[in-house]
Amino acid sequence: MLIRAYLRASTTEQDAQRAKEELKAFGTKFEHRIAGYYIENQSGTKLERPELNKLIEDSEAGDVLLIEKMDRLTRLPWGEWQTLKARIMGKGLVIVVADQTMTHTVFRSGEQNSITLALTEFMLDLGAAMARDDYETRHKRQAQGIAKAKENGKYRGRQPNLALHQDISDQLTLGRSYSQIQAKLGCSRATIARVVKERYTQSH
Repeated sequence: MLIRAYLRASTTEQDAQRAKEELKAFGTKFEHRIAGYYIENQSGTKLERPELNKLIEDSEAGDVLLIEKMDRLTRLPWGEWQTLKARIMGKGLVIVVADQTMTHTVFRSGEQNSITLALTEFMLDLGAAMARDDYETRHKRQAQGIAKAKENGKYRGRQPNLALHQDISDQLTLGRSYSQIQAKLGCSRATIARVVKERYTQSH
């Protein structure tokens, strides 16, 4: 049994590697080493994702697909989630979600009986439905907020996180490397590069 960890973030503004250490510690807790990390910045609403596809292709029956939370694997509509789940299950992969204890049984017993499999699949489906509902709710509220701001003449588009940018700038002034800044602030390399560009523009 090989464990393959899948880490996803929606945009380059988010750091998909943030959960890597947490998943590594999770594997250690069950005395298992993670064989590989598949990391990408893609929306969970996309069925086709290069690194997820690669993980599935690299896997063999009995291997584990490890994720931090269900929404890291899917924010897909129900029908597309069923398509993705069928691909994963058809390859013989076992999905383990770090924050869903019910899915951890494969580490405790080494195998799953029919009842455990049914309960695990139910929990995965429930988590997938909740992840999609959260996505739709947030986007609906965002659209309502933008519409109201436009109506009041206050909409200025997406604004940068000024506090984060200042923190990054301070770290750059101290001579910190990209990796050190990422580890300390939990931001992406793209965001750091954007601040570097802003600093260059301001100084010239």
